[in-house]
Amino acid sequence: MDKQKRKVEWSVDFENMGDRFRQFFSDMMGEEVEVKYAELAAPRDGATSARVEIDFSVGKASLSALAADSDNLFEAKIRYIGEYEFEISGGDERVISLRQKGRFPSGIAKLIGDNKDLEWDIALAPNTPYQLGIKGGIGETDIDLSNLLADAIKLETGVGKVGLTLPAQAKAFAASINGGVGKTDVSIPAGASGKLKISGGVGEVTVSVAADAALRLKANAGLGKVNLPDGFVHIKGENNFVGVSGVWESAHFAEAEKQILVDFDGGVGSFSLQYFDAL
Repeated sequence: MDKQKRKVEWSVDFENMGDRFRQFFSDMMGEEVEVKYAELAAPRDGATSARVEIDFSVGKASLSALAADSDNLFEAKIRYIGEYEFEISGGDERVISLRQKGRFPSGIAKLIGDNKDLEWDIALAPNTPYQLGIKGGIGETDIDLSNLLADAIKLETGVGKVGLTLPAQAKAFAASINGGVGKTDVSIPAGASGKLKISGGVGEVTVSVAADAALRLKANAGLGKVNLPDGFVHIKGENNFVGVSGVWESAHFAEAEKQILVDFDGGVGSFSLQYFDAL
């Protein structure tokens, strides 16, 4: 298969085919498919921390922060097909889960994944520490934790582009990403520190940090390559004909008070580290 043909296959755009997908789904199920809407909420009620499990479905998905004065710990607005499960339990440490109930027939989810009618929009209260378990669905996902507190973050990407912004918190973050299929973009705010472990799937991974970040990268690129800004020192490892492995450090890493440790175990696709302009 030549490079041009591969490029065409990966660039198939279903964005404007939502009505056709829904009709196809209706035909397969033997009934008209209804896109439903729901607003869900979990009140604070004295909760001092929370474990939140989200299993996104198909369509566009987002996670961000509520207003600081919100009475709720969790809010969601979802447009969905089928049924969902929403559960709340616990006291001071609240446990909240939201997921699609059941599974779509094989192959159907991929066809309706970019349907603009389907969307899960979720928001969490700031100033409450969370343990987050997030499973990506099929479609574009934007997870903005910059205004939230998170003791632990576990993300399993699905199929589609995923954007993750880690918390801008004083406490060090602990995050892990298991890659699916599609591009993954991770942003680490200026002044943050912690550990990020990425197990690559199929697709490109990009991590953006401030230019003055003290960062160590341990990488095994698999069937891909590692792209780094100027100034990183190759501490250990060598380039291989099927990929790159090794350890790199930014200047003055060892002396920095706040450090970022990134461990990348690649699949199929490249890893890129880049700088953003810190505000």
